[in-house]
Amino acid sequence: MMMMHLRPVIIAALLCSLALAQEEVCTSDDKSTAECDNKLLETIRLGLEWFTNPDHLPLIVAQKHGIFASFGLDVQLIEPSDHWEAEEEILAGRLDVAVTEPLHLAQDAAKGKPVLGFSRFLHTDGGVLYDAGKGDIARPADMCGKTISYPGSPGPGGPAIVNTMVKADGKLDCDIKSYKKHNGSFFHTDALQSNKADVATLIFWNFEIPEAKAKGMTDAAFFSLKEWGVPDFCQLVLMTTPSHFTERKDVLRKLVLAMRRATGIVHQQPDLAREYYYQHVKKEEASETQQAVIDATFTATLPAFPNDNMMSTEYYEHLMGWLVETDQVDAKAGDEVSVSSYWTNEISW
Repeated sequence: MMMMHLRPVIIAALLCSLALAQEEVCTSDDKSTAECDNKLLETIRLGLEWFTNPDHLPLIVAQKHGIFASFGLDVQLIEPSDHWEAEEEILAGRLDVAVTEPLHLAQDAAKGKPVLGFSRFLHTDGGVLYDAGKGDIARPADMCGKTISYPGSPGPGGPAIVNTMVKADGKLDCDIKSYKKHNGSFFHTDALQSNKADVATLIFWNFEIPEAKAKGMTDAAFFSLKEWGVPDFCQLVLMTTPSHFTERKDVLRKLVLAMRRATGIVHQQPDLAREYYYQHVKKEEASETQQAVIDATFTATLPAFPNDNMMSTEYYEHLMGWLVETDQVDAKAGDEVSVSSYWTNEISW
Protein backbone atom coordinates (compact mmCIF):
# COMPACT_ATOMS: atom_id res chain seq x y z
CA MET A 1 0.00 0.00 0.00
CA MET A 2 2.84 2.38 0.84
CA MET A 3 4.35 1.81 -2.63
CA MET A 4 1.06 2.72 -4.24
CA HIS A 5 0.94 5.99 -2.27
CA LEU A 6 4.55 6.79 -3.11
CA ARG A 7 4.19 6.19 -6.84
CA PRO A 8 2.30 9.46 -7.57
CA VAL A 9 4.81 11.37 -5.45
CA ILE A 10 7.74 9.89 -7.37
CA ILE A 11 6.08 10.59 -10.73
CA ALA A 12 5.33 14.17 -9.68
CA ALA A 13 8.93 14.65 -8.58
CA LEU A 14 10.21 13.30 -11.90
CA LEU A 15 7.91 15.61 -13.85
CA CYS A 16 9.04 18.57 -11.75
CA SER A 17 12.68 17.68 -12.39
CA LEU A 18 12.04 17.48 -16.12
CA ALA A 19 10.28 20.85 -16.09
CA LEU A 20 13.16 22.45 -14.18
CA ALA A 21 15.65 20.95 -16.61
CA GLN A 22 13.65 22.29 -19.54
CA GLU A 23 13.44 25.73 -17.87
CA GLU A 24 17.20 25.70 -17.32
CA VAL A 25 17.75 24.98 -21.02
CA CYS A 26 15.33 27.70 -22.08
CA THR A 27 16.89 30.35 -19.86
CA SER A 28 20.45 29.44 -20.76
CA ASP A 29 22.67 32.06 -22.39
CA ASP A 30 23.76 29.40 -24.86
CA LYS A 31 22.82 30.75 -28.31
CA SER A 32 22.35 27.20 -29.60
CA THR A 33 18.98 26.83 -27.86
CA ALA A 34 17.14 28.12 -30.93
CA GLU A 35 14.48 25.42 -30.72
CA CYS A 36 13.57 26.43 -27.19
CA ASP A 37 13.72 30.15 -28.04
CA ASN A 38 11.27 29.61 -30.87
CA LYS A 39 8.81 28.07 -28.43
CA LEU A 40 9.11 30.94 -25.96
CA LEU A 41 9.42 34.02 -28.19
CA GLU A 42 7.03 35.58 -30.68
CA THR A 43 8.83 36.15 -33.98
CA ILE A 44 8.49 39.49 -35.77
CA ARG A 45 10.16 39.81 -39.17
CA LEU A 46 10.76 43.53 -39.51
CA GLY A 47 11.77 44.96 -42.87
CA LEU A 48 13.95 48.07 -42.92
CA GLU A 49 13.39 50.74 -45.56
CA TRP A 50 17.11 51.07 -46.35
CA PHE A 51 20.46 49.62 -45.32
CA THR A 52 21.10 49.59 -41.56
CA ASN A 53 21.98 53.08 -40.30
CA PRO A 54 21.62 55.14 -37.09
CA ASP A 55 17.94 55.81 -37.87
CA HIS A 56 17.34 52.23 -36.74
CA LEU A 57 19.09 52.66 -33.38
CA PRO A 58 16.13 51.79 -31.09
CA LEU A 59 15.75 48.50 -32.95
CA ILE A 60 19.45 47.69 -32.61
CA VAL A 61 19.61 48.67 -28.93
CA ALA A 62 16.48 46.67 -28.12
CA GLN A 63 18.03 43.66 -29.81
CA LYS A 64 21.51 43.98 -28.31
CA HIS A 65 20.35 44.89 -24.80
CA GLY A 66 17.93 41.97 -24.57
CA ILE A 67 14.87 44.22 -24.42
CA PHE A 68 13.03 42.42 -27.19
CA ALA A 69 13.65 39.08 -25.48
CA SER A 70 12.41 40.48 -22.15
CA PHE A 71 9.13 41.31 -23.89
CA GLY A 72 8.97 37.79 -25.32
CA LEU A 73 9.92 38.88 -28.83
CA ASP A 74 12.35 37.57 -31.41
CA VAL A 75 12.67 40.56 -33.76
CA GLN A 76 14.52 39.79 -36.98
CA LEU A 77 15.80 42.89 -38.79
CA ILE A 78 15.74 42.39 -42.56
CA GLU A 79 17.43 44.73 -45.04
CA PRO A 80 15.90 45.04 -48.51
CA SER A 81 18.16 43.71 -51.24
CA ASP A 82 16.40 46.22 -53.49
CA HIS A 83 13.29 48.37 -53.28
CA TRP A 84 10.34 46.33 -52.09
CA GLU A 85 6.62 46.85 -51.70
CA ALA A 86 6.37 46.18 -47.97
CA GLU A 87 2.65 45.45 -47.91
CA GLU A 88 3.13 42.78 -50.58
CA GLU A 89 5.89 41.17 -48.52
CA ILE A 90 3.56 41.13 -45.50
CA LEU A 91 0.65 39.71 -47.49
CA ALA A 92 2.99 37.03 -48.88
CA GLY A 93 4.04 36.06 -45.35
CA ARG A 94 7.68 37.14 -45.72
CA LEU A 95 7.44 40.14 -43.35
CA ASP A 96 5.29 41.09 -40.38
CA VAL A 97 6.17 44.77 -40.03
CA ALA A 98 8.07 47.29 -42.14
CA VAL A 99 9.68 50.70 -41.68
CA THR A 100 8.42 53.47 -43.94
CA GLU A 101 7.99 57.26 -44.08
CA PRO A 102 4.68 59.10 -43.62
CA LEU A 103 4.99 60.36 -47.21
CA HIS A 104 5.04 56.85 -48.66
CA LEU A 105 2.37 55.63 -46.24
CA ALA A 106 -0.06 58.32 -47.43
CA GLN A 107 0.81 57.76 -51.10
CA ASP A 108 0.26 54.00 -50.76
CA ALA A 109 -3.06 54.54 -48.98
CA ALA A 110 -4.27 56.80 -51.78
CA LYS A 111 -3.44 54.01 -54.23
CA GLY A 112 -5.71 51.67 -52.31
CA LYS A 113 -2.92 49.53 -50.86
CA PRO A 114 -3.64 47.71 -47.56
CA VAL A 115 -1.30 49.69 -45.28
CA LEU A 116 -1.61 50.76 -41.65
CA GLY A 117 0.97 52.79 -39.75
CA PHE A 118 0.93 52.40 -35.97
CA SER A 119 4.05 53.90 -34.35
CA ARG A 120 6.47 56.74 -35.14
CA PHE A 121 10.00 56.22 -33.80
CA LEU A 122 12.20 58.80 -35.57
CA HIS A 123 11.69 62.50 -36.30
CA THR A 124 14.61 64.35 -37.82
CA ASP A 125 15.08 67.35 -40.11
CA GLY A 126 15.67 67.22 -43.84
CA GLY A 127 14.69 68.38 -47.28
CA VAL A 128 16.89 69.39 -50.22
CA LEU A 129 20.68 68.97 -50.22
CA TYR A 130 22.95 71.39 -52.11
CA ASP A 131 26.62 72.36 -52.19
CA ALA A 132 26.81 75.94 -50.93
CA GLY A 133 30.49 76.02 -51.89
CA LYS A 134 29.61 76.16 -55.59
CA GLY A 135 28.00 79.55 -55.10
CA ASP A 136 25.06 79.23 -57.49
CA ILE A 137 22.47 78.39 -54.83
CA ALA A 138 22.02 80.53 -51.75
CA ARG A 139 18.24 80.45 -51.22
CA PRO A 140 15.36 78.20 -52.35
CA ALA A 141 14.39 80.48 -55.24
CA ASP A 142 17.80 79.78 -56.78
CA MET A 143 16.79 76.15 -57.36
CA CYS A 144 14.33 77.05 -60.14
CA GLY A 145 15.19 75.07 -63.27
CA LYS A 146 17.99 73.06 -61.63
CA THR A 147 18.62 69.31 -62.02
CA ILE A 148 17.15 67.35 -59.13
CA SER A 149 18.35 63.94 -58.00
CA TYR A 150 15.77 61.88 -56.14
CA PRO A 151 14.65 58.26 -55.82
CA GLY A 152 11.56 57.75 -57.93
CA SER A 153 12.78 60.02 -60.73
CA PRO A 154 11.34 60.85 -63.25
CA GLY A 155 8.15 60.86 -61.15
CA PRO A 156 6.59 64.08 -59.85
CA GLY A 157 7.98 63.95 -56.29
CA GLY A 158 11.27 65.79 -56.70
CA PRO A 159 9.96 68.81 -58.63
CA ALA A 160 6.93 68.99 -56.30
CA ILE A 161 9.16 69.35 -53.25
CA VAL A 162 11.61 71.79 -54.81
CA ASN A 163 8.98 73.95 -56.50
CA THR A 164 6.98 74.23 -53.28
CA MET A 165 10.10 75.64 -51.64
CA VAL A 166 10.79 77.97 -54.57
CA LYS A 167 7.26 79.38 -54.31
CA ALA A 168 7.53 79.70 -50.52
CA ASP A 169 10.63 81.83 -51.12
CA GLY A 170 8.59 84.22 -53.23
CA LYS A 171 9.36 83.06 -56.78
CA LEU A 172 5.92 82.31 -58.17
CA ASP A 173 6.72 82.17 -61.89
CA CYS A 174 8.97 79.09 -61.94
CA ASP A 175 7.63 76.56 -64.44
CA ILE A 176 7.59 73.11 -62.86
CA LYS A 177 8.54 71.69 -66.27
CA SER A 178 11.84 73.60 -66.13
CA TYR A 179 13.38 71.12 -63.70
CA LYS A 180 15.66 68.41 -65.02
CA LYS A 181 15.62 65.03 -63.30
CA HIS A 182 18.23 62.47 -62.27
CA ASN A 183 17.62 59.17 -60.53
CA GLY A 184 20.55 58.83 -58.19
CA SER A 185 18.51 56.60 -55.88
CA PHE A 186 19.46 57.40 -52.28
CA PHE A 187 23.09 58.20 -53.19
CA HIS A 188 22.51 61.92 -52.87
CA THR A 189 26.09 62.98 -52.15
CA ASP A 190 27.41 61.03 -55.13
CA ALA A 191 24.88 62.70 -57.43
CA LEU A 192 26.08 66.16 -56.46
CA GLN A 193 29.80 65.39 -56.40
CA SER A 194 29.61 63.78 -59.84
CA ASN A 195 27.81 66.89 -61.17
CA LYS A 196 24.89 64.77 -62.33
CA ALA A 197 22.57 66.95 -60.29
CA ASP A 198 22.53 70.41 -58.68
CA VAL A 199 20.35 69.43 -55.73
CA ALA A 200 19.08 66.21 -54.18
CA THR A 201 15.90 65.70 -52.24
CA LEU A 202 14.35 63.22 -49.82
CA ILE A 203 17.41 63.65 -47.60
CA PHE A 204 17.60 63.34 -43.82
CA TRP A 205 19.85 65.96 -42.24
CA ASN A 206 21.29 63.56 -39.68
CA PHE A 207 22.64 61.24 -42.37
CA GLU A 208 23.26 63.06 -45.66
CA ILE A 209 24.88 66.23 -44.26
CA PRO A 210 27.49 64.41 -42.12
CA GLU A 211 28.05 61.91 -44.93
CA ALA A 212 28.58 64.66 -47.52
CA LYS A 213 31.05 66.48 -45.30
CA ALA A 214 32.94 63.27 -44.51
CA LYS A 215 33.23 62.68 -48.28
CA GLY A 216 34.73 66.11 -48.92
CA MET A 217 31.72 68.37 -49.52
CA THR A 218 32.76 70.79 -46.81
CA ASP A 219 29.99 73.30 -47.54
CA ALA A 220 27.15 70.78 -47.69
CA ALA A 221 23.88 72.48 -46.76
CA PHE A 222 20.14 71.89 -47.04
CA PHE A 223 16.81 73.65 -47.18
CA SER A 224 14.44 72.26 -44.56
CA LEU A 225 10.99 71.04 -45.54
CA LYS A 226 9.40 72.49 -42.43
CA GLU A 227 10.80 75.98 -43.14
CA TRP A 228 9.76 76.23 -46.79
CA GLY A 229 6.15 75.13 -47.15
CA VAL A 230 6.50 71.34 -47.46
CA PRO A 231 4.85 69.02 -44.90
CA ASP A 232 7.50 67.68 -42.51
CA PHE A 233 7.71 64.02 -43.49
CA CYS A 234 11.30 63.45 -42.32
CA GLN A 235 10.07 60.76 -39.96
CA LEU A 236 10.06 56.98 -39.79
CA VAL A 237 7.09 54.88 -38.77
CA LEU A 238 6.22 51.22 -38.37
CA MET A 239 3.53 49.81 -40.65
CA THR A 240 1.79 46.56 -41.39
CA THR A 241 -1.46 45.53 -43.09
CA PRO A 242 -4.81 46.14 -41.37
CA SER A 243 -5.51 42.42 -41.13
CA HIS A 244 -2.07 41.66 -39.69
CA PHE A 245 -2.53 44.47 -37.16
CA THR A 246 -5.81 42.98 -35.97
CA GLU A 247 -4.35 39.49 -35.70
CA ARG A 248 -1.17 40.47 -33.82
CA LYS A 249 -2.15 43.65 -32.00
CA ASP A 250 -0.90 42.44 -28.60
CA VAL A 251 2.48 41.43 -30.03
CA LEU A 252 2.83 44.73 -31.90
CA ARG A 253 2.06 46.62 -28.68
CA LYS A 254 5.01 44.82 -27.08
CA LEU A 255 7.17 45.88 -30.02
CA VAL A 256 6.23 49.54 -29.44
CA LEU A 257 6.95 49.32 -25.71
CA ALA A 258 10.27 47.55 -26.25
CA MET A 259 11.43 50.22 -28.71
CA ARG A 260 10.31 52.93 -26.28
CA ARG A 261 12.45 51.38 -23.55
CA ALA A 262 15.38 51.23 -25.99
CA THR A 263 14.84 54.91 -26.82
CA GLY A 264 15.33 55.65 -23.12
CA ILE A 265 18.71 53.93 -23.23
CA VAL A 266 19.66 55.88 -26.38
CA HIS A 267 19.01 59.18 -24.57
CA GLN A 268 20.25 58.23 -21.10
CA GLN A 269 23.19 55.97 -21.98
CA PRO A 270 24.41 57.20 -25.39
CA ASP A 271 27.85 55.64 -24.98
CA LEU A 272 26.31 52.22 -24.48
CA ALA A 273 24.05 52.78 -27.49
CA ARG A 274 27.12 53.79 -29.51
CA GLU A 275 28.90 50.59 -28.48
CA TYR A 276 25.94 48.46 -29.54
CA TYR A 277 25.67 50.26 -32.88
CA TYR A 278 29.37 50.03 -33.74
CA GLN A 279 29.27 46.30 -32.98
CA HIS A 280 26.21 45.83 -35.15
CA VAL A 281 27.60 47.62 -38.21
CA LYS A 282 31.14 46.21 -37.69
CA LYS A 283 32.70 49.66 -37.68
CA GLU A 284 36.23 48.36 -37.17
CA GLU A 285 36.05 46.55 -40.51
CA ALA A 286 35.02 49.69 -42.43
CA SER A 287 37.29 51.99 -44.44
CA GLU A 288 38.63 55.16 -42.84
CA THR A 289 36.13 57.33 -44.70
CA GLN A 290 33.24 55.06 -43.83
CA GLN A 291 34.28 55.04 -40.17
CA ALA A 292 34.11 58.84 -40.21
CA VAL A 293 30.62 58.63 -41.71
CA ILE A 294 29.54 56.11 -39.05
CA ASP A 295 30.84 58.37 -36.25
CA ALA A 296 29.31 61.58 -37.59
CA THR A 297 25.91 60.16 -38.51
CA PHE A 298 25.55 58.38 -35.17
CA THR A 299 26.21 61.59 -33.23
CA ALA A 300 23.83 63.61 -35.42
CA THR A 301 21.03 61.05 -35.03
CA LEU A 302 21.05 60.72 -31.22
CA PRO A 303 18.46 63.48 -30.57
CA ALA A 304 16.06 62.27 -33.29
CA PHE A 305 14.11 59.62 -31.35
CA PRO A 306 10.86 60.91 -29.79
CA ASN A 307 9.26 59.53 -26.66
CA ASP A 308 5.83 60.13 -28.19
CA ASN A 309 5.03 57.54 -30.85
CA MET A 310 1.66 58.99 -31.86
CA MET A 311 0.80 61.10 -34.92
CA SER A 312 -2.23 63.34 -35.44
CA THR A 313 -5.05 63.05 -37.92
CA GLU A 314 -4.48 66.71 -38.83
CA TYR A 315 -0.89 65.99 -39.80
CA TYR A 316 -1.92 63.33 -42.33
CA GLU A 317 -4.81 65.43 -43.65
CA HIS A 318 -2.38 68.28 -44.35
CA LEU A 319 0.12 65.89 -45.95
CA MET A 320 -2.55 64.36 -48.20
CA GLY A 321 -3.76 67.83 -49.15
CA TRP A 322 -0.26 68.79 -50.29
CA LEU A 323 0.09 65.56 -52.27
CA VAL A 324 -3.16 66.32 -54.09
CA GLU A 325 -2.24 69.99 -54.62
CA THR A 326 1.08 69.02 -56.22
CA ASP A 327 -0.49 66.33 -58.44
CA GLN A 328 1.28 63.45 -56.71
CA VAL A 329 -2.03 61.88 -55.69
CA ASP A 330 -5.31 61.82 -57.60
CA ALA A 331 -7.72 64.35 -56.08
CA LYS A 332 -10.64 61.91 -55.89
CA ALA A 333 -8.51 59.23 -54.23
CA GLY A 334 -7.07 61.74 -51.78
CA ASP A 335 -10.54 62.93 -50.77
CA GLU A 336 -11.98 59.44 -50.38
CA VAL A 337 -9.28 57.84 -48.22
CA SER A 338 -9.69 58.55 -44.50
CA VAL A 339 -6.68 58.89 -42.20
CA SER A 340 -8.11 56.25 -39.86
CA SER A 341 -7.82 53.71 -42.66
CA TYR A 342 -4.03 54.00 -42.78
CA TRP A 343 -2.92 55.38 -39.39
CA THR A 344 -3.85 54.38 -35.82
CA ASN A 345 -2.69 55.48 -32.37
CA GLU A 346 -4.35 52.48 -30.77
CA ILE A 347 -1.09 50.92 -29.54
CA SER A 348 1.29 53.89 -29.80
CA TRP A 349 0.14 55.75 -26.67
